[in-house]
Amino acid sequence: MPSLSKRDDASLALSAPAILICAGALSGWTLVLADSLARTGFAYFSIARHFAAAFALYSAVGALLGVLAWALTSIEWRLLGRALDAREGSPRWARPLAYGALAALSSASTARWVFRGARIAKSSAASWGPFVFAFAVGGATAVGVSLVLEAKRALARGELRRFWSSLLALAGAALALIYVDLCCYVALYARIHTILELGAALTLGAAFALALALTNLRSRGAARGTRMVASVLAAWLVAGLCSQRVRAWLDGALTPVWLDEVYIGRVLRRVQIAEAFFKDPWHWPGLAMSRIDRVRDRYPLGDSTLAAEWQTPLQEPAGLTREIATLRGERRGYSVIVFYVDTLRNDVARDAHTMPNLAQFARESLDFTSAYAAGSDTLRSLPALTGGNYDVSNTPPNDLLRVAARARYKRELVIPDSAHGFLDKLRPDFRFDHTTRILDHQPGLEVWGYGADQTTAKRIVDAGAQFLNGVRHDTQPFFLWLFNFDQHNWRELDRAYVARTAAAHGIDLNAGGLTAHYRAVAAGIDDAFGRMLHEIDARGLRDSTIVLFVSDHGESLGRNGFWMHSVFLWDELVRVPLMLRVPGMPAAHIASRVSLVDVAPTLARYMQAEPDLSGYQGEDLLGNLVGEPHRRRLPILLTASSKDLLVRVGLIDPDGDFKLVLPFEAALPELFDLSSAHGELMNTADDHPQKTLELLHQLARSPVFPRAADDFDVRETKQQKAQPHPREPD
Repeated sequence: MPSLSKRDDASLALSAPAILICAGALSGWTLVLADSLARTGFAYFSIARHFAAAFALYSAVGALLGVLAWALTSIEWRLLGRALDAREGSPRWARPLAYGALAALSSASTARWVFRGARIAKSSAASWGPFVFAFAVGGATAVGVSLVLEAKRALARGELRRFWSSLLALAGAALALIYVDLCCYVALYARIHTILELGAALTLGAAFALALALTNLRSRGAARGTRMVASVLAAWLVAGLCSQRVRAWLDGALTPVWLDEVYIGRVLRRVQIAEAFFKDPWHWPGLAMSRIDRVRDRYPLGDSTLAAEWQTPLQEPAGLTREIATLRGERRGYSVIVFYVDTLRNDVARDAHTMPNLAQFARESLDFTSAYAAGSDTLRSLPALTGGNYDVSNTPPNDLLRVAARARYKRELVIPDSAHGFLDKLRPDFRFDHTTRILDHQPGLEVWGYGADQTTAKRIVDAGAQFLNGVRHDTQPFFLWLFNFDQHNWRELDRAYVARTAAAHGIDLNAGGLTAHYRAVAAGIDDAFGRMLHEIDARGLRDSTIVLFVSDHGESLGRNGFWMHSVFLWDELVRVPLMLRVPGMPAAHIASRVSLVDVAPTLARYMQAEPDLSGYQGEDLLGNLVGEPHRRRLPILLTASSKDLLVRVGLIDPDGDFKLVLPFEAALPELFDLSSAHGELMNTADDHPQKTLELLHQLARSPVFPRAADDFDVRETKQQKAQPHPREPD
């Protein structure tokens, strides 16, 4: 290919904005394809709708990236490039060095953040690490710019072999960045993800821009086509910036990406941040609260202050109170044993083959078959269970553990070490008179919440039985909490133990995959529960002891490609087993929907004759046993978090079978008819707009609806945040 004429060079310069806009879009579309390779769950949503919205989103974002790249290169050319280009013998490294310095300075904040963690800050890397990080970013940028400039020079001289070598090197570098971003574990460092993603997008854009430049030089028709496509992309960018309807369509069509954000979810989040920031840059409330503003922009929420009924003490109609009191009887001061299983699904708990001891216990108990946790993770469910209150940012005065202390119960907790470490930091008010910690990992390892591989179900019962041997049942009632954590750690538990338990219960691990693995762990817990019931009976405690079997939330087990808990409010995550065996109380199966916030007021009335019921937002479970089925005084509320930050709230209609879920990231409510055969598989919000708005109004005035940025984070209660000591960095 001959060298460029001045006319060709001028033509290329005139079309540069169009080339960069098209290159930005092509770069974005490549990231959509990369996103699809890393994404799971395509079987659970419309692929056509997903890709249509994803390509539309990246068309606008890519066009914006092209415009910004054109602006940056134009400024650099006027300030530096033109002067260097006109000077004979000017060093080739000057322009790449300028871009590298700019990139290094831009990454300085991230470099400091990466080396600010609690551990690394104590090492020598804290002093030199940020400089090395920024230097690496700047050096990589300088190399990339050198390749681009070398390719442009080769194209101008008609040296296609050198041109293609540089272009392919850029493309290879971009693919390497994408691979590292998506396949290497940097999930704890979101800012590094951003640098890798931006680097990949810019490098890809440069490669596409060079390819388009070559194509345009060879064909004037291609140059005209490039300008036409760029005009369409620019128009679509303007539409996306100006039209709230376009942004709402993208949010609705791309709702599934929040399951696994990869590239598309990250871009949606950035779009939301930009939209909220530029709307009012001087009063930007942060991403969390800007999402609430987004809901308000789309729906007439009206007043969202906490409704008065949520602050009213529990008080049934007089007739119902008398019937409950008659059913309960006059005796108070029963001992209480809570057999608590973290992460046990309701459907697995009701599988008699997997959990036969629990099935027998259900036949002897008050079995609430439609019980809901207050959240799909422990930090939001456990405090609601003990507090009888959905506002888990506070530990209320009538929290069940405090009621037990006032009633002079001997309070004992048996808990695995990893769970204790998690709760001791994040829920220190979950405190007993004495705690027995059961080691569930190798000594010396730091395990916090996840990672424990040793089963503790049997040893927890051993410790519980030992506690029963040491108490004087005739003089002081006890409150024994057995905190089972094996189900939470079902993926990490020792494989040999799981295999033995599966074989003993006829569970085929090879045929059932991970779901069978989960069930095998549940079977082991059931064995331990059966032993605990035997220990109670062997000591003659059955007639003086209330036994509560309960879970705090479930597990997704592959729904929509998701295997964990939290994040969502599917019934698989928030429907939990709740069974209460009370001495002298006839067994019953209760189908009415109840909540874990109902446990505290129910047990409080067994601990004290006339307990203080202020602060309880649940109701006495025994009210479901007397008279006609009654309407709950308050709706059942639900919450879900991601990385401990609130991402969804929900409400179950107290007057029907509807379940409303509000995902904050999409700001589009979902309405499900639980009585329908489709259940949670079909969002009927558009079919029932009035019901959706009615329940949305109720939700907006409930205690789970965030009214300040702190409401999104419950890793510390308001009492903890008021402490004078500084909070440790994450």
